[in-house]
Amino acid sequence: MVGFPVQVHPLFLLTALAAGITGWWTPGRLAVWCGVVFLSVLIHELGHALAFRRFGHGASISLHGLGGTTSSTGGRTLTHRQDLWLSLAGPGAGFLLGGAVLALQRFTPVGQAGGLVGYAVGALLWANFGWGILNLMPILPLDGGHALAAVIRHRGGNRYEWLIRGISLATAVTGLVLAIVWRNYWLGGFALVLGVLNLEPFLRAWVERGYMRKIRHASQRQRPTVDSHEASASIEGFLAQLRPRPGTSRRTSAPPPPPPPAPQRASHPEPELSELPLGSQFMGEWLLGNGLPELALPSLRTAFAEAATSQTGHALATALLEAKRYPELSQLLASPGAAHLGDETLQLIATRAEAAGQSALATRARELRQGRTSARAPRA
Repeated sequence: MVGFPVQVHPLFLLTALAAGITGWWTPGRLAVWCGVVFLSVLIHELGHALAFRRFGHGASISLHGLGGTTSSTGGRTLTHRQDLWLSLAGPGAGFLLGGAVLALQRFTPVGQAGGLVGYAVGALLWANFGWGILNLMPILPLDGGHALAAVIRHRGGNRYEWLIRGISLATAVTGLVLAIVWRNYWLGGFALVLGVLNLEPFLRAWVERGYMRKIRHASQRQRPTVDSHEASASIEGFLAQLRPRPGTSRRTSAPPPPPPPAPQRASHPEPELSELPLGSQFMGEWLLGNGLPELALPSLRTAFAEAATSQTGHALATALLEAKRYPELSQLLASPGAAHLGDETLQLIATRAEAAGQSALATRARELRQGRTSARAPRA
């Protein structure tokens, strides 16, 4: 539609039928309702798709049991401001359709029509205005939740993921309470599903927040003469302070160096930031050791790319296993970087992949390990 591929899953039609079946609806009204749902959800997703196109992306639309999804098919990473507009484009398209139907109802004879025509007009108004307002609630994965996330990330970066998920979870709990009070089973089921979807991400983000606070507090203790905002701005800068300076020596026979001058704000360029492999490895292994493999992966990828060793390879492979990133592990084993993975690492991958039902990955790891064993065997 309008150059965008559209896929309709059978569950979408079943969900529309289930939402439209009541004791007094006739088959004709049920058919009209399904058509209204199809048109309204499609227009909503088309608004997202057009926004993707406006920002240089392709897009595809999928209609499924929970409504619809518009996926990007390429382009640069969106800014937070663009993500905000993208989130509002879907409800905006629905409001435009609802406004057109409202104008048609008020200024044409359609407004006085009864029967299925009058019912179709009312259903279109509800589907586009009612659902549009509901969809703007601040709860992920609704558009209102994505808009809230874009605003928070624009102002505070990724430090407040716990707040985004917390607001989403609180909104879901509020909806569940209202559903119980109003005895609205549909609203209760909807709020319960959204609450479950946000509970685990909130708990994970809360744990990550605690670890990041510990890191910033350690940074403040390491450099007490720098204000707290500057100390928490760069974790890599803190790690650079912990590394020995290039050219320094541990010989005790040398006279102690003079005390360094008091750090000044204007002369604090953090020159060691170029030594990211060591800092990335330290940070990645620290996060991995504290049960945060997803958070550790960016640092470990950087460490392995800059200094591919058996140690950095083992840490990266372990994080990928913990995060269940099996396709990325397969890519790693097929890349030249596999030569830097030790035998113990390959054995770990084979064992864990076999336990997770990833037989192809386990076989590939064993083949690499056995190939090395054969290459090292003495020749007659």
